[in-house]
Amino acid sequence: MLRNSGYHMVGAMGMVLLLTSCSDTDYVMRPPAPEKLPSLENPIRGTADSVVNVPVQIDISAFLHAANDPNLIPKKFDHWRNLAKHPKGVDYKYYAERDDFTVEREAAHSVDGRESGLSLRNWWKDIDLSGVSLFVSAPLRYKVGARSQAQGAESWTQCGDGSGWPRQATLNGSIAMGMTPDYGVSASLRSVTVHPIEPCQLRISDVDLQQAVNSAIEDQVRGGLNSAVSHLNGLSVKSRAEDVWAALQNPIQLEPDTWLLLNLDKVRHTGFSKEGHVVTDTLQLTAHPVIVLGAEPPARSTALPQLVTDASSPDFRGVADVQDGYSEKRPGSEQFHVLADIQVDYSTLSKTLSNRLKGKRVANKGNFIRMTGAAISALGENQVLLRVDFTGDARGHVYLIGKPEINGLTRTVYLGGLRYDPATTHLLQTTAPDWLYHAPLLESITPEVVLGVTPKIDQLRDLLQTGLNRTLSPTVSMQGTVTSMQGIAVFADVDALHVRAMGDGALTVTGDGKP
Repeated sequence: MLRNSGYHMVGAMGMVLLLTSCSDTDYVMRPPAPEKLPSLENPIRGTADSVVNVPVQIDISAFLHAANDPNLIPKKFDHWRNLAKHPKGVDYKYYAERDDFTVEREAAHSVDGRESGLSLRNWWKDIDLSGVSLFVSAPLRYKVGARSQAQGAESWTQCGDGSGWPRQATLNGSIAMGMTPDYGVSASLRSVTVHPIEPCQLRISDVDLQQAVNSAIEDQVRGGLNSAVSHLNGLSVKSRAEDVWAALQNPIQLEPDTWLLLNLDKVRHTGFSKEGHVVTDTLQLTAHPVIVLGAEPPARSTALPQLVTDASSPDFRGVADVQDGYSEKRPGSEQFHVLADIQVDYSTLSKTLSNRLKGKRVANKGNFIRMTGAAISALGENQVLLRVDFTGDARGHVYLIGKPEINGLTRTVYLGGLRYDPATTHLLQTTAPDWLYHAPLLESITPEVVLGVTPKIDQLRDLLQTGLNRTLSPTVSMQGTVTSMQGIAVFADVDALHVRAMGDGALTVTGDGKP
C-alpha cells in the first residue's frame, strides 16, 4: 500500500514538473487589439511657392539704327575752325569723330563727365545692373586746342593733333529700362557721358578744357539719343507672355492618371540681359505646382494678369541702393518646387514589412521565438498599429504602437516612439515567462520598421524630370531639371499612409522656340 502511494507521489511530482516545463516553453500570448482612437484631420496642407523663368527676346535694332543715324546724332563734331569761348573767356577748339553705338554689358562709363569708369567697375563688381539700365557705347577719337597768352604773345596749345592724333575716348549713353504693367517697354535717357581713355591735360586760366570739350559733345548727342530711345517705348512682349501663360494653364501629363498642375498666380519682371541688338526680358511666373493622381483635372482659364514691376527711378542710383534692390530680387529666384502627395496603402506596407521580419529569430536564456509575419493598420490620432506574429518556445502575437515620421537623411518613413500597446505590456509583465519578458523582441523589430516609400518618390522624380522637358504647343516649350525629391511630411490616414514629397529644381519656359 505504501509502495503504491509512493509511486503515485512520484508520478504526480513528474506531472507537475512536466506542466511547469510546458508552461515555460509553450506559452501562448494573444493580447486583444486595442480600440481605435479618434481620427484626426489630415494636417498636411499648403503649397510651395515656385518660379517659372520665361526669357523673352526684345529686338532693339530699330533703336540702334536710329542712334547710329548721322542725321540724328552726328558722326563728327567739328569745332576746329570755329573757336568756342568758355564762360571764363578762354578760346578753345576741338574735333571728334565717333563709330557706331553698340550695347555694352556693364556700366563702364563716366558720371558727370569725370573719369569714374574704373571706380564704378570696382564698386559694382559681380552685381547685375541689367534690370536697371541699358548701356550703349561708341569709340570716340578727338583732339583739343586752346589759345593762350604768354608774356603778351598769343600761342596755341594743342593735344591730340599732328603726330599725336588721335586721343582715344568712349561716348556712353545710359538708358533706364523697365516694363509697364501691360508688358510694354518703358525707357528714358538717363545720361550721356564722354569717358577719355587718353585724356588731354590742358588747363588755361584754371579752365579744365577736357571737361569743357566733354560737355560740348555730350550736349550735341543728348537730344538725338533721347529721340532714338523713343523707338524702345513702342516695344511689347505681351503676345508672347499670353502664349506662355495659356500653355501653362493646362494639366501636364506625366503618365496615365498622373498630372502636373502649375497653378500660376502672377507674373513679375526681374530684369534684362543684353547681347548685340537683342535684349532678353526675364519674366518670372509665380506658381504653386502640385502632382495629382486620377482623371485629368480641368484646365484653368484665367487671363494673363498685369505685370508686377519694381518701381525704379530714372535717376542715378548709388551703390547702397543698387545692392538693396539686388538682394531683394535674387534669393530663391531660380527655385522650382513641386509638391506631390503619395498614398501608400497599409496592405502594401504590411506585405513589405512581413517579408522583412519573417524568419527573424529572437533568443533569450536558451529559449527562442521566430517571427512569422506582420501587419500595419491605422490606429487613429496619427498613429499606426503594428501586429507581429511569432512561434517557437512561445507563440502568438504582440501589438506595437508608433507614429510615422520622416527621416530626412535616409529619405525613409519610420515609426517614432515605437512601443508595446498597454494590453501587450500587461501580459508580458504578468503572465509571460521571464525569458520572453526580457527577450529583445522590441529591439529586434524597431530597426526593421522602415516603411517603403522611397521607390514611389524616386518614380515620381523620374516622371517629373521627363515631364519638365517637352513641347507644350507649337510656340511654347519647357526645359527643367529636378535636383532632388524627398519626403517632407507624413500622416497616418484611415486607409493609407499619406506622404508629402517635395521636388526641387529649376524650370524655364520659352516662347517662339527661342528664349
